[in-house]
Amino acid sequence: MPSRGPSLTARHQMVFARIQAEASRYPGASLVGTPYGGIWMTPIEATLYGALLRENLTPVPQFCIDGFFVDFAFPALGIAVEADGSVHSDPRNLTRDHWRDRILQRSGWTVMRFHGTTIVHKSENCAYVVRRAIQQREDHFRDVARQEEARRRARAELLRHPLRALAAFLRGGRQRTAPVVEPTHRDGELGTRSSEAANPPPGAIEP
Repeated sequence: MPSRGPSLTARHQMVFARIQAEASRYPGASLVGTPYGGIWMTPIEATLYGALLRENLTPVPQFCIDGFFVDFAFPALGIAVEADGSVHSDPRNLTRDHWRDRILQRSGWTVMRFHGTTIVHKSENCAYVVRRAIQQREDHFRDVARQEEARRRARAELLRHPLRALAAFLRGGRQRTAPVVEPTHRDGELGTRSSEAANPPPGAIEP
């Protein structure tokens, strides 16, 4: 069975068991079959999970990050998704959620929260927003990988052909050298002429 978090300790297992016991007693809760085993979910969690699956997304439910369990996670991309019920509107819970989010963000995670009412009425929209965030993170990782590969190839080329790289650098420097142009004045107007025009040959008539 796939893991729901890196190196879960006995304490983390106890916390998970408590979370599942509380979820099982929630009105309308259901035991949802997942690749990680049966997971008790509240109605809004189950609704959001179903919408994510319909978007061909495969979140890990109840994933442990730094000792905290998030409702759904995409570990490879560092994205956590939370389904917030009405209890999260309590000021004390809001303060705790913000504190927890900051800890996760310092660990490199992006935390996405959806209110229960939004999930009930617009679960497909929530799933679409998550999919867009995943696509953006994947594009970012691909760009970083391409840049790193380009740097790796440049370093390898420099090590294989140091003289060739030096010659290419010198050629580029010569091509970037611009001709010298000296300023000149005529009839109170500003103009330019080359150094050759500024020093006419003997016998030439100045304009």
